[in-house]
Amino acid sequence: MSSADTRRPTASPGRKAEATRQSLLDAARVVIARDGFMNARIADIAKQAGKSVGVFYTYFADKPALFAALLESFHQDMIRLTPPPPAYEENTTAAVRAALAGFWMTYRQYHPEMLGLLETGLADAAVLEVWRKMRARGMRRFAFRIRKQQEKGKCRGLDPNLGASALHGMLEFTCFNWHSRKLDYPNGAVGDEQAVDTLYQIVAQVLELEDASDAAPAAGGTAKAKGRKASARA
Repeated sequence: MSSADTRRPTASPGRKAEATRQSLLDAARVVIARDGFMNARIADIAKQAGKSVGVFYTYFADKPALFAALLESFHQDMIRLTPPPPAYEENTTAAVRAALAGFWMTYRQYHPEMLGLLETGLADAAVLEVWRKMRARGMRRFAFRIRKQQEKGKCRGLDPNLGASALHGMLEFTCFNWHSRKLDYPNGAVGDEQAVDTLYQIVAQVLELEDASDAAPAAGGTAKAKGRKASARA
């Protein structure tokens, strides 16, 4: 057997590059969580990843570029937890609630990055632009849902874009506030179920969504839903 036959297969250059980039992102999350975004140094991020500063600059132009990549990861993780568009037509209330739950859980995972947004977003033009783009995605979804509700004669007089801005701002800051455990509830956490239920109730009121029990029930839920309605009428 030749020496070539005994060599281990090596990862492709593309995979190596992606692994290196991911190691820098993972290291950045550790350093930002420990030191905060403003105090996080590129040298510390590179050291945490076991790479040189030169390697860092191979993948990212600067710290805001790295931060933009972290926030894109936030967005992609949130998409994975968000129902697909057809789900909103099948059962709007369930889909909206699931989307809010996905945002809540993803925001908790990326809390250090979100804190970095609030620390620097209004002072750093590059970070501010990243924040604007991230908010625009969420606002478009809220504006679309408001318009869909208006087609049904609901949300009358509500400007879709202003309403979307207000709803996304409420969602964003509430998640930051409750996950931080520093502002309104410094001595304890707000439970996941209670948080999602509260956020859903607020959004549902604004969007004038039907109550989940009145919406198209999931498979197997028809009899139970009818039973509840019958009891209410009685």
